[in-house]
Amino acid sequence: MNFEYYVAKRLIKHKDKNFTRPIIRIAQITIMLSVAVMLISVSVLQGFKKEIKSKIAGFSSHIQITQYSTNAVLEDNSLMSLSSLEKQQILNNKNVKTLYPVFSRGGVLINKEDFQGVICKGVDSSYDKTFFTDNIVEGKFPSLNKESKQEILVSKTIKDKLKIKLNDKIKIYFYVNNSYRAKNFYVSGVYDTGLGEYDENFLVCDMSVLKNIFSVEDDMFSCYEVMLKDFSSLRKASQEIYYTIGQDKSIMPITDLEPNLFSWLNLLDSNVVMIILVMILVSVVTLSSIMLIMIFEKKKMIGVLKSFGTKNASIIKIFLYKIGYVILYGILLGNVFAIGLELIQKYFHIISLDKASYYLSTVPININILHILLINMGVFVVCLICLLLPARSINKINPVKNLSFD
Repeated sequence: MNFEYYVAKRLIKHKDKNFTRPIIRIAQITIMLSVAVMLISVSVLQGFKKEIKSKIAGFSSHIQITQYSTNAVLEDNSLMSLSSLEKQQILNNKNVKTLYPVFSRGGVLINKEDFQGVICKGVDSSYDKTFFTDNIVEGKFPSLNKESKQEILVSKTIKDKLKIKLNDKIKIYFYVNNSYRAKNFYVSGVYDTGLGEYDENFLVCDMSVLKNIFSVEDDMFSCYEVMLKDFSSLRKASQEIYYTIGQDKSIMPITDLEPNLFSWLNLLDSNVVMIILVMILVSVVTLSSIMLIMIFEKKKMIGVLKSFGTKNASIIKIFLYKIGYVILYGILLGNVFAIGLELIQKYFHIISLDKASYYLSTVPININILHILLINMGVFVVCLICLLLPARSINKINPVKNLSFD
């Protein structure tokens, strides 16, 4: 055991004077609250970004593979198909979870009350319907087989606007060969994701019904959608898939499909960075004050140590050890407090949100061990480094003057 740590340990065990004790408690509470605010802010931000990204991907997938064309995906001349080899190569990619074809067309849903422009997303049995089934509030996902009646999934937004009920027959008009063609569907289910722009437009049905309307061959599609195992691999997977498919096809990552939404999500990071900087500043100012008070209180002890030949650097280490204990104790309390609140919110959803404004019904939480460790280590290291400045006041203490008075 080194000398500095031994002395600091004795100081930590020694009960401080009535004047110092409450001040140290205030410092520990300040550290606790600062760390808790940082941890909760990061967890909420990551949870919010994760949920929003998941919802956008649920509508549009992580990557869309389309025919190389300057025309929109909904144009008839943009139909395409992947060869068996291309599909197998894509599925062999370690980052790819699923690959499925999609046939989409725009139309107008009309009833006696009102009308609404919609996008009918046609899918088949290979489609990963987890996202929609998780957000269904009434009924069920449409049956994807030719023998069933022509079912369709509508959003709660469209249902409320057009006063549609479950199992109602609705009529959608499509523009086919310079004329309009109507098709009847039966509402099998209602979903609600909270993403206003998507909920106002997207319907889901069996693609074979749409293909019959537009007289499209079975092996031709609007695009293929790729879902990844992890969103963080989007850039890498996009590049790998790009070199897998032919030159007559192009890929569109989700970040390019919705640049405004993802730019907004990235801007949220700056808010959390500002919160972290402010909390660290508050902690440093508080701890600096505590350090100066501790040094002032122990001036006589510092004088004794200096009279025995102890170097200033060693005495500074003693006080850094003691203040380090205060920081660690505050960080521990902050972690317990923050993680406790996060777990309560994650499993019991105590705090709710306005879904129309925030796209989510409750405050989302994403607990990441790496983020917790980085925040804890960052707070501890930054605070100790910043405390080196007030600790240098020990150099100015004269042992003769401080030992002359009791």
